[in-house]
Amino acid sequence: MSLREQFGKDVLLTGWGHSRFGKLTEETLESLIVQVATEAIGNAGIEPGQIDEIYLGQFNSGMMPLAFPSSLALQVSEQLAHVPSTRVENACASGSAAFQQGTKSLLAGTAKTVLVIGAEKMTHAGADVVGAALLGTDYDMAGKASTTGFTGLFAEVAKHYEKRYGDGSGQSGSGSLETSWAPSRRRTTATAWTTPTPSSARTLGEEFCRTVSDKNPMLADPLLCTDCSPPTAPPP
Repeated sequence: MSLREQFGKDVLLTGWGHSRFGKLTEETLESLIVQVATEAIGNAGIEPGQIDEIYLGQFNSGMMPLAFPSSLALQVSEQLAHVPSTRVENACASGSAAFQQGTKSLLAGTAKTVLVIGAEKMTHAGADVVGAALLGTDYDMAGKASTTGFTGLFAEVAKHYEKRYGDGSGQSGSGSLETSWAPSRRRTTATAWTTPTPSSARTLGEEFCRTVSDKNPMLADPLLCTDCSPPTAPPP
């Protein structure tokens, strides 16, 4: 059932933007937010002054010194100086949750145009910091030491899968999140994404991915390095 059929309204995505993939060490969380939000607004063909609300989807601001990242969206334009901006957190679904909140504002009639931004910046932090932060989404492991992090948790899932369905090697994988994006939305909307993390573009081949080696070590039995994604994710 469409939103029009449910609520008598349409919610349209009218523009978007996306930063390039890469390690982007020269960029900051602020510069990435400003870049993609500006691109999204321009792509939508609207002015910043038309935006009524801002939502920032971010999983863990604890990896950044600034604990109030939603304020960074106001750097896009002076016209946003008094626009309410709210951070939304829902682990790996933070981006989708922020988008949902924007949609709810439009359907409720409290806003005609909403800017939704998603941002994670992880590559500046050490692996131990990132691993501990991501592990904070697990009820039992939050705050505890772990040598395998979420890879270990997914490895247990893989073992149970194998017991129930047979060998699933080469089909599993674990993931984390680092992405930043922005959509300006109204009944008319725009979206932008930026991913400040390294992403591999190489084709390694099935045999390499199935074989334990120095370049493809076993991280947490039965998951090899190639079963696990780097700390990056596509937009939701």
